[in-house]
Amino acid sequence: MKINSTYVSVPYNTLNQRTVKNDSSESAPKSAIQSTNDMTTESDRRMKILDEKYSKINEQNKRFENPHNHIFDKYRNKDSPYFRSDLTQKERNAAYSMEMGWANSGTGGQYNFNDSAFRNEQSYDPTQESVERKVFNRQKVNGQLHDLFSTNGINIPLNTNLRFTIDPNNFKLTVNESKDEALANQLENLLNTDNNARELFFHIMKSRSDDSTLFTPKSLEKFRLVNQIKTVTGYNLKDLEIVDGKFITEDGTDIFEIYKEQLLKNPYTAKHANIAASHYGSQLHELAKNGFDSIPDLILSIDYENGSLHDIGQKKNYGTGDIK
Repeated sequence: MKINSTYVSVPYNTLNQRTVKNDSSESAPKSAIQSTNDMTTESDRRMKILDEKYSKINEQNKRFENPHNHIFDKYRNKDSPYFRSDLTQKERNAAYSMEMGWANSGTGGQYNFNDSAFRNEQSYDPTQESVERKVFNRQKVNGQLHDLFSTNGINIPLNTNLRFTIDPNNFKLTVNESKDEALANQLENLLNTDNNARELFFHIMKSRSDDSTLFTPKSLEKFRLVNQIKTVTGYNLKDLEIVDGKFITEDGTDIFEIYKEQLLKNPYTAKHANIAASHYGSQLHELAKNGFDSIPDLILSIDYENGSLHDIGQKKNYGTGDIK
C-alpha cells in the first residue's frame, strides 16, 4: 500500500500475496508473540468512508450510457451541466481518480484524502500514523512477552538488561548481555518455540527507523530473497550447494526452477508468476554468482529491560519510557 499525505493506493501486489510474502507467513502456527496486532488507524477510517461514498456514486454513474464520459464531464468539462463547480480543484481531482478507479475495476483500492469528505478535517499525516502504529505494536508485544514469561514462571529481576539476537536464516534467538546463564537458557528455550523468535524478528523489522544501523539495503534485500524462496519452495538457500552459478538441491535441481514451478501451481500467484520470477530471479543469480556469504545476513537485536523491549542502533526508540 502506497501512502503519502493525501493519496493512498492499495494495488494488487504480485510479490506479496498469500504464499508469496516478504513478511511473516499466514500459515505459521499461532505464537504467543504477534509482530502485527490489529489497530484501526486514521487511514483505515478514511478509506472506509471513501469506500462507502464511492460505491454509491459508482452505482449512480452506471445509470449513464457511458459512465467514463459522465465522470469526465463532472470533473473536467466546465461546459457540462454536471460539472462540480462546488468542489475545489484538488477535490475534483480526488473524486475523478476514485470514480474512474471504481468504473474500471468495480471496487475501491485507490484513495485520495483530498476528497471533499474531509474538507473540514485536519490533513492526514502518514508519518505520525506510522509512529502510532509502531508504539501500539510495541505495547502489545511487551504485554505478550510479559504474559509468556509469567505463564512459564520466568521472573526477570528489576533493571536486568537482556539483549535478544536473532539469526534470520533459522530465526534462532540467543540471549546476550546476561550474567545469569540459567535465566538466559530458560529464555532461549521458551522464545525459540512456537515461532516466537520469528515474530519478534518481524517486530524488530517493523519498528525500524530510516537511520537504523542494523539494516543495510543489501542485507535487507538478501533476507527478503531468502525468505521468499523458503516460503514458496520450503528450501533454505543457506543449506544449498552452489554449482555453476546456481543454487542446487540435493537431487541436483536448480532451486529457481522449483520456485517458478511453485508460483505457477499457486492460484494466487500463477497470473503474475513471471513478474515475481523476474524480480527475485536476478537477485538469486547475483547471490549464487558471488556466494551466499558475499552479503552479510540481516542479524537483528533488541534489548529487553523492566518489562519492555528497547530498540538499538537507531535514534527513535519505541520502548516504554523512551518515546519523546
